[in-house]
Amino acid sequence: MLQTLKLPVIFLLGPTASGKTDWAIEWQKLFTQIEIISVDSVMVYKGCDIGSAKPTADILKAHPHYLVDKVSLDQIFSVADFCLEASILIKNIHERDHVPLLVGGSMMYFNLLKHGLNSLPPADPAFRLALEDRIKTEGIASLYEELKTSNPEAAQSIKPQDTQRISRALEVDHLTKTNSEELFGEGLSSAPLAASYRLLEYGIFPEDRAQLHQRIEARQHLLIKNGLLAEVQGLNKAYQISPDHPAMKAVNYRQAQQVLKGEIQESELFERSLYATRQLAKRQCTWLRGWQDLNTFDVDGFNHASEDLEKQLYLPASL
Repeated sequence: MLQTLKLPVIFLLGPTASGKTDWAIEWQKLFTQIEIISVDSVMVYKGCDIGSAKPTADILKAHPHYLVDKVSLDQIFSVADFCLEASILIKNIHERDHVPLLVGGSMMYFNLLKHGLNSLPPADPAFRLALEDRIKTEGIASLYEELKTSNPEAAQSIKPQDTQRISRALEVDHLTKTNSEELFGEGLSSAPLAASYRLLEYGIFPEDRAQLHQRIEARQHLLIKNGLLAEVQGLNKAYQISPDHPAMKAVNYRQAQQVLKGEIQESELFERSLYATRQLAKRQCTWLRGWQDLNTFDVDGFNHASEDLEKQLYLPASL
């Protein structure tokens, strides 16, 4: 009996500075039916250009990325917002007989899409206030231990002192486990992407960690040289940015804000941001090692990955 294949959705994951954007653009050149969706929690904000290593305006004009420059910094684009927007984009791209390619390094975003937590509301204010009270009385370490029990995979990617991300992860667990009927009754799909689509999951996984560190260091020099500090100064003037804003807690922006607040010297910016970026890459690689059904290729494995993708995209419609 013939079995009709599901429509494809491509994932391209990898640690920071591994070349994901370059691969995505080259794949779009090779396979013109591809449309790119960014999976990056910082590139989504207008003005966060240098610190997020956002593609240049010329590149984005030639190769548009959905969910880049989506909102300004006076808003917060939550993981729930991302999942909803991405789900709509995937559907619309397929209606054009094209193929969505999701590319980025925000592993939690990929994970939530894959496993179906795409119906969460942006926040639960009452639960968040309760968490804030608990942080004051019990300390963030207690909440982190709770997260390790309830969602070990999420805890693995979060620093034990990251109050904002720990709180949000606990809120996600709370919403999905206790309010699923209410949340999923509003017409938004809670099903994993794999239930509706054929996921083609690719990962850039550097076999030589030293090579990745070299790439990170070279890019970090460019970010500093190109005006990371000036960019953050300009954003501070343009917006009343809360220190708890997710974008300002991201790598590079956190360290630049520390300089501007006088917490560290400007001469320390490079080393501090370099260290933070390496730690981010380490956490991203941890996600990749545990990712099921991921086809991994080395940093220089673009041609092999492209050959595999071509075979997957041009499978007969029925098997």
